[in-house]
Amino acid sequence: MTQLTDDILAGIAHDYYLSKLNIADISQKYNLSRYLVSKALDDAQKHGIVQISIQQQTKRDSELERKFQNKFHLKEVFILKDQDTTNQDNEAIVKFAAQQIQNYAKSAHNIGMSWGTLMMDIIRFFKEEERKDLNFIQLSGQTFNSSPRKKQLTQEAATKFNAKAYTLPAPLYVKNPQLIKDIQQEPFYQNLINYYQNLDLTFAGLGTFQSIQVNQFFMKNYAPILFKDIDVNKIAGLVFGHAYDIEGNFFTQLDNNICSISIKDLQNTPNRFVIVKNRFKTNALLGALRSGIFTHLVTSEGIAERVWQKANEN
Repeated sequence: MTQLTDDILAGIAHDYYLSKLNIADISQKYNLSRYLVSKALDDAQKHGIVQISIQQQTKRDSELERKFQNKFHLKEVFILKDQDTTNQDNEAIVKFAAQQIQNYAKSAHNIGMSWGTLMMDIIRFFKEEERKDLNFIQLSGQTFNSSPRKKQLTQEAATKFNAKAYTLPAPLYVKNPQLIKDIQQEPFYQNLINYYQNLDLTFAGLGTFQSIQVNQFFMKNYAPILFKDIDVNKIAGLVFGHAYDIEGNFFTQLDNNICSISIKDLQNTPNRFVIVKNRFKTNALLGALRSGIFTHLVTSEGIAERVWQKANEN
């Protein structure tokens, strides 16, 4: 199948959305089938070349927000009412989360964050500001299946604010606990520890053990050692590499093999956002909320209803 470059995708998107050419005209112009033109428009969105924003008032489920706030002792809860499509829900969640985080960033100096596609999407919605007094800090090492990027996400976030970025150039998991101890003695890590203990705000998504299982290299070479004393079927989710069950209990057996912020330092951070837009992370979100690791939640009505039902099952 014909592989189109990003430049061609951008050209097709420009012709369709801005020049208002129809698909037949674009098909003729680029000597492509109409199917490939339609696929190119979809790919342009997937690659971030085209970002479609629908201007409408964000509607929230205030009753469900109050229930979550009371049950899980959260400072603030933002549950956005479901829209017509999953894509609209996802964009609304990411955009709203970016706005709320940026509001809190106005009074912050040290912001910690995780990595992943969700974080990248949130950063894209940050509005540019001049904040040379602001620092973005990477709170956990990299997984083995992380896609190579020219710039770390902390650096991309910092660029939006003309701020500073501090990365953690280390793997998230290691087999040898001594390696973690050695890394923690390095000057760069000692500098990070100072920031970890003085964070004003963190924002993160949630991981699942299923997402780890797709990495065959990790499952073959690391999982048998890391999870030998853990029933992996009880892992509801992961936050900054730390695994926990659906009751919110962390598996501390992993602590010596994780290069990441400690749970203690994370809990000492005043404002801790979790953003969830994947309905398959019901157990991960419920366990995270029960753990008390987060103070702020941004998600959709549909996801919140699934979590609420699960939380109140006998």
